[in-house]
Amino acid sequence: MNLKQEPLPQIHLVRDTDLGVFAYELHILAGDFLRDSEYNLRTLATNTGADSIAVMGKNHMWLSDALLAYCPSAELYRTAAMTEYPGARAFLFHTERKEDGRLYGDVLMMGLDTLWQDIERNTLYPYGVSMEYRDGTKAEAAIEKWESMELCEKDALKTWRYLYAPEQVTEWQYRYSNRFSQWKEQAFSYMPQDLEERLNVEYMEEAQNPDTDMYRIPLGTAKQMLLDGGPVYRLFPGGPEKLLPIAAVTGLWYENYREFAVTPEDLGALDRLVRRETDRIMGIRPQHDKLQERRPSPER
Repeated sequence: MNLKQEPLPQIHLVRDTDLGVFAYELHILAGDFLRDSEYNLRTLATNTGADSIAVMGKNHMWLSDALLAYCPSAELYRTAAMTEYPGARAFLFHTERKEDGRLYGDVLMMGLDTLWQDIERNTLYPYGVSMEYRDGTKAEAAIEKWESMELCEKDALKTWRYLYAPEQVTEWQYRYSNRFSQWKEQAFSYMPQDLEERLNVEYMEEAQNPDTDMYRIPLGTAKQMLLDGGPVYRLFPGGPEKLLPIAAVTGLWYENYREFAVTPEDLGALDRLVRRETDRIMGIRPQHDKLQERRPSPER
């Protein structure tokens, strides 16, 4: 028996959570990824498979079908390969069920290096691309032809998707399912709000004037909350100062100190905004009677 075994990678697990809400909260509590939120949540909502992967770098987050993280022709693979930010993370979403339009399942968070090692060992190669033109015409192209097509030619398509040999996909799905289960067994289990809080502490500590008793939010979220009449604070050198609602429509956004936060007591207002935006982006009809707001963590 080899006693000098490698330590297990540090992996975090969130069980049976609303995947859309959790994903949107990642975009605002783990950094300013608002510009990517609409695309990523729509991708999560329309993924026909059970598994999606999001790669979080320094300034961008890219979410797509988990299969595409293993395909060199896909953007998600290239994002994982080119993201050199030391704190880059991967989030693995597994959908278990759908209720009232919402997706529920498990999420694994790990360092991107851990996922990348698995990708390198199990890289997939599609044999072609299925294309549909705007007039309804359908065609297939080999990967070589697809890669050589001009951007304007691709823009002229109504839809397109990569093609894989069925036996290759089946083999990958079986292996990925087993790997996901292995990672779950190695993971530290967290409540979603506790994991988000840990990520938000890192986001807050990157601020010019951090206040770790509060939750940092991006400028776009601060503006949305002010328009809703919610309390928002600007992080100044002398401490946080509460903003007047009129700040949402004035030129204050273009001054210095463009970092904002909310108090733990005001997380309910943030929850309502998150649920509303998630419903809007994912095309979910709101279920007001089922709205559950987070409870602030007492230790923060």
